[in-house]
Amino acid sequence: MSDDKKREKTLDELAEEAGGYVSYTPCQPLVVDADYRAMSNYCRERGIEPLDLTEEEFNMFAYDKPLVYA
Repeated sequence: MSDDKKREKTLDELAEEAGGYVSYTPCQPLVVDADYRAMSNYCRERGIEPLDLTEEEFNMFAYDKPLVYA
């Protein structure tokens, strides 16, 4: 399995565990800063795009302290 496939599999597993989206930034730990699944459902219910969320709406889904996976 290539390194990219291993990284992708790891990100998928971490996202499933964390209940959200996990972004990968080289040289940085894996960080989950918001519940993106709940945010996605919220946007779908209201018929808006995630980029159209107000700061207040985004903060409803942001974690007080991001989850960090080394």
